[in-house]
Order: sequence, then C-alpha cells, then structure tokens
Amino acid sequence: MKRWFYALVALAVLVLLGWGGYRAYASYQGLAARVALLEAKVRAQEEALRALSDRLSRVEGEVFKAPSPPLSLPEVPPPQGAPAWPYAVGLLVVLVLLYLVFRLLR
Repeated sequence: MKRWFYALVALAVLVLLGWGGYRAYASYQGLAARVALLEAKVRAQEEALRALSDRLSRVEGEVFKAPSPPLSLPEVPPPQGAPAWPYAVGLLVVLVLLYLVFRLLR
C-alpha cells in the first residue's frame, strides 16, 4: 500500500509541476505578445516623431527664408500735439474769473 501511495503522490506532484509549468509558459507567451505590441507602438511613435521633426524643419526653413524687419528699434516720431499756451491762457482766465467771483461774493 505504501508503494502505491508514494507513486500516487509522485504522480500528483508531477501533474502539479506540469500544470504550473504550462501556466508559466502561457503567462510568458502573454507577456511576449504584450512586449511585441508595445514595441510596435514605440516604432509607430518613432515614425510619427520623425515625420513631425521633418515637418518642423521644413517650417523652420520657410520661416528663416522669409524677410524680416530689422532688429533695431524704429525711430520715434516727433510728438504731434497742440501747443501748450492756449491751456495756460485758459487756466489764467479761469483763475481771474474765480478771483472776481469770490471778490464779488464777499
């Protein structure tokens, strides 16, 4: 009886080891598929980045070929405005009128 028992235990251990090995292999295959998918995504992103960098370099080339204004500041135009003397005369007239009104009200 003991001989059959040890053989049965050994068979159960072998079955469990085989099942565990199969699960590990299946898990490995799943991970390998995920890695392949990620590598494909990375390659696609690399291609997209290359296309964008080519497009950016073309745009930069066009921008640098376009004429641009000089880097110095433009000349400041002379001030255009009304002369200040009419304001000064108007202020003097208002002050004289206020003086006369206050003198009259006193």
